[in-house]
Amino acid sequence: MVGTATDGADKRAIAEDGTPAVADREIYFISGLGADWRVFQRLQLEGYRPVHILWQHPQRRESIEQYAQRLLEQVTTEHPILVGLSFGGLMAIEMAKLCHPAQVIVISSATTGAQIPTYFKVFRWLPVQLVVPFKQLLWAVHWLLNWLFGLNDRDDCSLFKQVLVDTDPWFLKWAISRVVGWRNQVVPEGLVQIHGGSDRVFPWGHRSADVVVPGGGHLMVLNRAEELSQLLMHTLATSPVES
Repeated sequence: MVGTATDGADKRAIAEDGTPAVADREIYFISGLGADWRVFQRLQLEGYRPVHILWQHPQRRESIEQYAQRLLEQVTTEHPILVGLSFGGLMAIEMAKLCHPAQVIVISSATTGAQIPTYFKVFRWLPVQLVVPFKQLLWAVHWLLNWLFGLNDRDDCSLFKQVLVDTDPWFLKWAISRVVGWRNQVVPEGLVQIHGGSDRVFPWGHRSADVVVPGGGHLMVLNRAEELSQLLMHTLATSPVES
């Protein structure tokens, strides 16, 4: 899943209403491969102000750790609340290693390298993402991706298709390679993992998750936004958060 911010784009984080992020209680959202801020647009978090981290164009041979450092330039809070979806969850963890977050929440994601599904290893031994026009491939099989990501509603599928159109292919290839090579063993203190019981992208994530959503798919943050909003509000209310 991927959100995009091409070279020359404004590299500041943006608040949901498009203004600079200045609120006291901000939540920094990090989307995943093939997605951007739009997958979070249905969440309702009373008392909090969503701020969406913008993907930056990766530099050649840039490590995930180096990239996390660059994304942190968009964070203006001393003790941020980081919420990462899918690949964004990996990035939230890497960013947490470089700062002092008040809280880290990962949704439909992994927390250690051991949780990366075995099928991702295909990209390690047969790196088709480096030689195939990958964006065109995703476009051709978007109907299969709808199933993989747990989408059935026509509006959800249409939004997801448009996000794929807007995906930066260079970022997509870079990010898949970083997922394949992720070896993380450090879990931030107080991290909360929310996972769907029917997630087909990370099919075994529910075994270690703190919160399991029965029947939830990989993009439940989009098609079950009301339920996810309640879970996030409960998590924020029951965990220590520094303002």
